[in-house]
Amino acid sequence: MLTALIATLLLAQNPPPAAVEVLPADPATLKGLGRVEVRVAEGPATVVYAGVPLASILDRRAEPEAGMAGLRALSDAVILVRGTDGYQAAVSAAAVAMDPKGERYLLALARDGKPLGTGEGPVRLVVPGDPKHARWVKNVDAVRLVRLKMVVGSP
Repeated sequence: MLTALIATLLLAQNPPPAAVEVLPADPATLKGLGRVEVRVAEGPATVVYAGVPLASILDRRAEPEAGMAGLRALSDAVILVRGTDGYQAAVSAAAVAMDPKGERYLLALARDGKPLGTGEGPVRLVVPGDPKHARWVKNVDAVRLVRLKMVVGSP
């Protein structure tokens, strides 16, 4: 009991540096959202990925009509996308909110008209402007909105 009281007091004085919210990433939920297509150059070929804009799973956290205020509400946040192999990539939540058409950040469900194979999906984060594909995540199994909090007094 004393340990729990000490932990509570410490957390009250030093709040955790991040707050995490779970966002939907399962194929069944994503299929119910508006679908878009994005053309991506992969070597000499052009590939068409179809899926939902990553922005669509932010729900109503950044209302388009809220303009700058809506984007500022996400200025301290990143979206962390994890694959089943443990690979993770983070993207700015505000940048994602400014991409409602999925042209920069897409949760792909299909490639060239066919569902993603087991090596890629069923869900894959596609970032068309990422030249090295460092933020592309195969077999997405979790998406989190992480709000970062700067610790007062830290450099």
